[in-house]
Amino acid sequence: MMDNDQKAERYNQLLRMHDKLEERIADIKSDNAGMDLNDQQTAKVREYEQQKLQVIEETRQLFN
Repeated sequence: MMDNDQKAERYNQLLRMHDKLEERIADIKSDNAGMDLNDQQTAKVREYEQQKLQVIEETRQLFN
């Protein structure tokens, strides 16, 4: 069981991870401004979106 300080530190780590994933997705999309993503880019965006969902779920569990 984590104490509140450990939870706060983990929350900050998860927040940074989420922000990094958002930046990566934005970078991919901005590289193709106005054009469709290719298959490799689409796969990467999906992968990052899945990772974001995992981060969100872990954050939820942190405070339950």
